Amino acid sequence: MILIQNLYKVGKISPPDIHDDFLTIQTTLRALSEVILHHHKTMKKIALYLSAGITLASVNTAVAQEADTVTMGANYANAVYFNLRTRDKVTAPVNQWHLAHTTVTRDNCLRINHMAGFEVYAYPNGDNSQFATMDTTGWKTWRKFYNDIHEHEKGAFNQQNNSANMWDFSWGVYDPNTKEVTGDSLYLLVAANPGMPTVYMKFMPIKQTVIGDFIYRIATLDGSTDKTDTLFQADGKNKSYKYTHFLNGKVTPEPDRNEWDLLFTRYPAPTVPPGGGTPVMYPTMGVESKRGARVSKVTYVSWTDFYDFWTKALTTLDSAFTPGNSMSLSKDLTKIGGDWKSFNNSTGRWTIQDQWVYVVESVRTDPGGNDTAIYFVNFTGFSGASRGQIIFNTGILSKIPGSVTKQNTIDAKVYPNPAKESIFVKLPESNLNTQAMIVDAQGKTLLSTQLTSQDNTYFQLNTQSLSAGMYVLKLQDNAGNSSSFRFVKQ
Repeated sequence: MILIQNLYKVGKISPPDIHDDFLTIQTTLRALSEVILHHHKTMKKIALYLSAGITLASVNTAVAQEADTVTMGANYANAVYFNLRTRDKVTAPVNQWHLAHTTVTRDNCLRINHMAGFEVYAYPNGDNSQFATMDTTGWKTWRKFYNDIHEHEKGAFNQQNNSANMWDFSWGVYDPNTKEVTGDSLYLLVAANPGMPTVYMKFMPIKQTVIGDFIYRIATLDGSTDKTDTLFQADGKNKSYKYTHFLNGKVTPEPDRNEWDLLFTRYPAPTVPPGGGTPVMYPTMGVESKRGARVSKVTYVSWTDFYDFWTKALTTLDSAFTPGNSMSLSKDLTKIGGDWKSFNNSTGRWTIQDQWVYVVESVRTDPGGNDTAIYFVNFTGFSGASRGQIIFNTGILSKIPGSVTKQNTIDAKVYPNPAKESIFVKLPESNLNTQAMIVDAQGKTLLSTQLTSQDNTYFQLNTQSLSAGMYVLKLQDNAGNSSSFRFVKQ
């Protein structure tokens, strides 16, 4: 029997742009214009923003600014994976996949593809033992969840955390002994696409195994289809996620992780309706960064000043951008996002923030270390839904000599913040032992303990004895990698 029919159309169409050709010509002229050298005060101002911390040596040649174009097609039908190093583009239909599960075995992210028409409602009247008898009466009043647009790890099924149980991952509960997550939640999936009948399905996560396979059950409400399926870890090798289409099975929209940096796509984001009012979730064309990639958004200075500074000064770039600074390099999924453009309803034209600059850290993994380079992106044109064309400048800012370096940070998670009786530490996928130290504002070490990754992934540190105030948790593994996290003790 057929589970779903014709779930290929992408949602709503964004406002059309009636001046595509004008924008393209204007953008091309801008990209070809000469960059003017500005006075020392401007350079000093930019240097102040990009100063202090770990630096990367610049290449001994001027920054090469190159204009490029990504075309998603009419109504943004395609997602485009972009490689900053080669400028190669890999295109995949936006609605090619329905469900995605993380390839990080010590994570549990589960994402739905909203652009394939899906909405996720959490069943409030019981756990997944009620799969067969699930009552959908009043389903429109149930809590609806979206993929988080800032954290890769928070899919639509990861939003209902039980704060009373540190092992509750929303859709299931983690067993620290077996290293498996067992599903305990039930969801209603509603697939609505323009011109097609709405499809209603009940969805039950069953298990995430110790090797990363994800097992689930899905059925139509009318009982015409009921199946159990698995997203195999092996199918996501060298990728951020493994994907499935509920009708077609396994799909692979994502290239290997070493072959792309940015994804031009669509996703629901809080949007203020025309004329103002409360923001609503609306399909947005935006740019996502690869899981783990760090991005900085520079709006303090003009594009010309920024570009000229790097071209003429050949300075160094702070790879950390001073944590806490508004320009900090961040793993925010949509740090670039889509607010570099806005539609003017009065003029019927798109306004481009062509003075904004995005700094992107491009990392390529290798058994001998990581190859790291820093690139910039500056948007200059956008056609809207008619062609889905994005025009931008890009180029390399700096690269570590010898190309290969070792990444020196630990991608851990620390919560809650503020803390009361304890804080929890989630270590990345690693077999390295890690030393944890809590340091006060005067630099005095108040706690020091060893976190043995082979025994566990999540660790609890007691903070009851700490006085109220600001502290720093320092982590360092036996390979020399380290990270620091500020937290407040209440």
